[in-house]
Amino acid sequence: MAEREGQARWRERDSRAFIDLGRYFVPEREYQIRTICALIPPHPAPFGVLELGCGEGLLAESILEKFPECTVRGLDGSEEMLKAARERLSRFGGRFAAEKFDLASPDWRKPSEPVRAVVSSLAIHHLDADQKRELFRDVHRMLEPGGVFVIADLIQPATGAGVALAASSWDKAVRKRSLRFEGDTGAFDLFEKEEWNLYRHPDPEVDKPSGLYEQLSWLEEASFAGVDVFWVKAGHAIFGGTRAEG
Repeated sequence: MAEREGQARWRERDSRAFIDLGRYFVPEREYQIRTICALIPPHPAPFGVLELGCGEGLLAESILEKFPECTVRGLDGSEEMLKAARERLSRFGGRFAAEKFDLASPDWRKPSEPVRAVVSSLAIHHLDADQKRELFRDVHRMLEPGGVFVIADLIQPATGAGVALAASSWDKAVRKRSLRFEGDTGAFDLFEKEEWNLYRHPDPEVDKPSGLYEQLSWLEEASFAGVDVFWVKAGHAIFGGTRAEG
């Protein structure tokens, strides 16, 4: 119930704002997308990818472009995001399908056939610790042997000093991107005004980031192999694991 209450607080106006401002608010967004794509193992036969929290479809677009033999099923809790994703990815026809879901619900966790990869960006931190552990176990069962689970998300630093560093580093990253793309600090000023930096303005009912070490442990507990961290910056990390062959 707490998760559903938290999801209800993410309004469609928040989705519209993130579509407009995500390019500024997400540190090294382009590099993150390339990294996730690089971690998906190629396959000679057609394969499926499941994206949890597909947003406006930026990551799905890169996956579909890199792997012309794959299909992507994008799930999101926002109608605004799903509409944007469908419009953005209409050129891929039936290779992309978008559906509404509740991340915390088990209802969507029984795909008709195993997938090659499950990917997620800036979504799983809305689950609490027990829900993350359950999700990791369920995702492991969804994957074909050799398939991967790749997570790009906010993480909880272990100390107060770590939280302060994540907060300041995120501010600097957003300010840098604002200057890079617009030539001024307008986007950064809005980032501050709207209190998007959860390390400065925590909202435990909505944002529930867990420690990186704990999440790596939960992946191993769920039987993932090759659990690793691939990138960390400003409180954001990319990490994941593989379902072992055989």
